[in-house]
Amino acid sequence: MFKKTLLLTPFLGFGLSLEEAVQIALSNNPKVKAQLYRYKGAKEEFKSAIAQRLGEVSLFWRYTQYKFPRVVAPISPPVNPANFRGDDQIRIYGLRYKVRLFDACGQFFTILAKRDTARLYSLLAEDSAKETAKEVKKAYFKILALKERLKAFLLRKREVEKLYQIVKNAYELGKRPLLDLLKVKAKLWEVNSKLSQLSAQLERTKNKLRVLLNTDKPLEVDEVKVTPKKFGEEQFIGLLLKNNPKLKEVAAQRKIAEDYKRVALSHFAPTVDFTYSTQKYVYAGKSSSDWSFTVNVNFPIMDFGKRFFEYRLARYEERKREELLKFTEREVLENYKSLVETLNAMVDTIKANERRLEFAEEAYRVEKEKYITGRGKIYSLLKAQAEYYQALGEYKAGIYEWASLKAELDYLLGF
Repeated sequence: MFKKTLLLTPFLGFGLSLEEAVQIALSNNPKVKAQLYRYKGAKEEFKSAIAQRLGEVSLFWRYTQYKFPRVVAPISPPVNPANFRGDDQIRIYGLRYKVRLFDACGQFFTILAKRDTARLYSLLAEDSAKETAKEVKKAYFKILALKERLKAFLLRKREVEKLYQIVKNAYELGKRPLLDLLKVKAKLWEVNSKLSQLSAQLERTKNKLRVLLNTDKPLEVDEVKVTPKKFGEEQFIGLLLKNNPKLKEVAAQRKIAEDYKRVALSHFAPTVDFTYSTQKYVYAGKSSSDWSFTVNVNFPIMDFGKRFFEYRLARYEERKREELLKFTEREVLENYKSLVETLNAMVDTIKANERRLEFAEEAYRVEKEKYITGRGKIYSLLKAQAEYYQALGEYKAGIYEWASLKAELDYLLGF
């Protein structure tokens, strides 16, 4: 079910690719491992149910001490009790096989329930792995988006520092007013403050990725080429209904409820047990052996409604799962449609940001030239500068934010 992955080391200072990050998380994440062990335990429980259906072979040994000597039969066939001496110590040992012959398929339906439970835990383990991979991708792309915003602000800081030096020199020569110098200085503080906030946010996101990878070592991520594109709303409906993890889990839960309803129904039928024994007696200095078999039929006629109540409980559980499946299907469809609409809207936003970046770059170039030649105002220059670097950061970060949201779509589709 799960592919074995090579355990990589994301802490040597080299770039960590997205594929490597996902592999490491699937190999190291405790939540994924716990779900996998849960599935393995359910599989063993399924095997145990099959073994129980085949019956039980046991060795037995019984020693009895009586207060008064007595005759125990049969010691040898046929017997005359008058010929036996009394003994107060009896030893019986042998081999016994016991199996249920009939219970209206109760054991069979129990086996099916255990099998379907193991399948459910398999789906939960797969879902845990896919959800972890999704969170790794989201954190990875979030880091890249924050790095792009951080780069834009670092470039802006460098430009503001250059502008501050130009205005300071001009102020010292009497060519610029003090107000211009103070405005540039205030803007430099503002940029430094925003840089600190972005750096802290980037470190928090890196810490989240470290938790997912189950490591406390420093890591760096590689850039990923992302090409945003639009999707049709009906494009993946069939795949969604077939592969969505939540839908598959609820469908499996409904199947388990149906199995246990059949188990509860089988309790209304009689049970037939078969027991075969071969034993040896040690008594009064003699030993003998024989064999026996027993067919035991049990048919409760009155349990004050216990079996009926258990059946109704199982039936209500089945109906609950049926309603939950309808609700989950509707919820998944709505989430899918909303997600596709958001992704398509983000593509339009990215294209708009690209055009905005072109205009902002031109406006910044013009305002910078006007200010240096004495025809512009510092306010207009700072505004154009802020607009350009904000557009630069939002355009590049928006591409990775689209990819982060695309990871949600991949998870919904069962990838």
